[in-house]
Amino acid sequence: MADIENDGLLSNPNRAMMSPREAAEQRWGTMIAHRYRVEELLSFDEMGALYRARDTERGVPCALRILPEIYARDPEIRDRFLRDAEAAQVLQHPNIIEVFGTGKLDDGGVYSVMQLLDGQNLRAVLDEERRISAGRAVHIASQVCRALGTAHDMGIIHRDLKPSNIVLVTQDGELDVVKVLDFGVCSHMDSERSGVSTIDKLVGSTAYMAPEQAAGEEADPVSDIYALGTVLFEMLTGRLPYTGRNDYDIMMKKGRQEAPRVDDLVRDVPGALADLVARCLAPRPENRIRSMRVLEVDLLRSLDAPAAPRPPRTPGDSDRSERSAATSLSSGSLMPPPEPAAAVSHPNMLLASASMSAPRPAPEPRTITAPAKEHPHAWLWLVGAGSIAVVLVLFGPRLFGQAETPPDEPAAPIAVTQDVDDSTPPEPPKPIDLAIPQAVENVGDPLVLAGRADLALAEGRFCQPSGECLRDYLAALREIDPKHEALERLTQKMPAAALDTGRKALTDKRFHDAGQVFRCVQALAPDTAGVKELLAEALVGEGKILRLMKAWDDLVALLEEYDKLGVKPGFDALVLKGQGMAGKGRWQESVDAYSAAAKLRSNDKDVKKALDEAKQQLKAAGKK
Repeated sequence: MADIENDGLLSNPNRAMMSPREAAEQRWGTMIAHRYRVEELLSFDEMGALYRARDTERGVPCALRILPEIYARDPEIRDRFLRDAEAAQVLQHPNIIEVFGTGKLDDGGVYSVMQLLDGQNLRAVLDEERRISAGRAVHIASQVCRALGTAHDMGIIHRDLKPSNIVLVTQDGELDVVKVLDFGVCSHMDSERSGVSTIDKLVGSTAYMAPEQAAGEEADPVSDIYALGTVLFEMLTGRLPYTGRNDYDIMMKKGRQEAPRVDDLVRDVPGALADLVARCLAPRPENRIRSMRVLEVDLLRSLDAPAAPRPPRTPGDSDRSERSAATSLSSGSLMPPPEPAAAVSHPNMLLASASMSAPRPAPEPRTITAPAKEHPHAWLWLVGAGSIAVVLVLFGPRLFGQAETPPDEPAAPIAVTQDVDDSTPPEPPKPIDLAIPQAVENVGDPLVLAGRADLALAEGRFCQPSGECLRDYLAALREIDPKHEALERLTQKMPAAALDTGRKALTDKRFHDAGQVFRCVQALAPDTAGVKELLAEALVGEGKILRLMKAWDDLVALLEEYDKLGVKPGFDALVLKGQGMAGKGRWQESVDAYSAAAKLRSNDKDVKKALDEAKQQLKAAGKK
């Protein structure tokens, strides 16, 4: 077929008779913007047509998204499509699809050119597998958090997050790398209609949309958090939290009812993770987790953390809420039964009634049998009485002036402890070998371990605490899955990340913390450039604090560690050594250190004075 410039449909006499999908199928072989040749229609959905295309200028394949003309006629939707595509182009995040450019077509449509992904979207994965493991779900959701956290930091809201907008690819050997795409434009597009109603221009998909968003309020970061909570719920349970006869039914349920808990539906989900999903799905925005950054960290921790205590629920609670909602819906009322039905003259008013601001149905009365009345603080009185009794037994005679021992019993002899000159000093504790990994509890799924390792790297837990650090997680992962992609990736990332963490600690004058980080790098990656010099700097900083405390034994141990580094000592290190050796009465070593410092700064009066004093002490010690 010969190349046809631009959309190739302007001259088609049957164009007015085509549905949007038919028109999309007719673009095969056409040229878009005199540059992109359409090769294949990949999909057609509420976001329009997605094509495989070829960039003829660069000679590489690409993805081409074209917003249908019926939506492009609306300036607000058209501008939002272009603005969001340009925003994704600016974000340049590894978990957001790369957008190369945008433009307008001669027929009024708009398009964006994107990275062509070789992967499978999460919708297809869930359709095939129904539900996935908690570790894999957290691995996927945490990457979405990173992507949208960056977008939110720049004031960009997705508004239409759902499984079909999350693509999983393999990248550099790593599985399930997330690419978020299609920042929201429109929803519920009927491909056979030529018009768009006000309700159809709502941004977002009903099943994943937050209640306030459905009520017509502007979406914000916690709206995206609600959508991600719904995606998480579906990954973990294989179903959506709310179902109904239609979109209105679903949205009213969202505004009125708490979502069911994940761990009430499936048993293999950690309670702490179920708590997080519940917080994401809170009907009121103020009750949700406030940021994607916080959610990412909490997700990775939830695989180990215990669940928060839950108030007891009776088996009929959820049934009653469902029956109450069903009763109000079947009667045509938009509000709970106690309230009078409101007349609705506009679709937005209908959705507004289903928002989180709608009152909840009044709970049914329950008969509660009260336990026997008991003083709420009785246990405190018992403890107090027992303590008084003990005091009277042990110290009563002394308090009330009585003799400490009965008259007929001789006083107990007082033991006098003689000072014992033990010439054998106690054996110093052996230094911990940071290269030796420690055991990790609840090893479990390799994906879970990889997630823990990622979090440990992000939080700077490289060799401590034992059993909860990067070193130990990687060692455990190596045992159960020696070929896991995270092993090489995190091992390569660790030195640079640790050096950055250590440098930050040095800047903040947290010398001990910095030293621990640099020791870890030296143990796990001894060939890392600059680590010895940085550790030496940390040791000097910590040593100055020990000198002020006159903790001479600890200071000498620190100086010995410094000497083993093989780093040429600077002026501060030499002065510190002179002071430390003087504190221990090791005058020859003090003289040597001060002499070396004086050579570096011959005009330093304090060093000269300290050197003279050390020489005098050495001379006096020699005469004894």
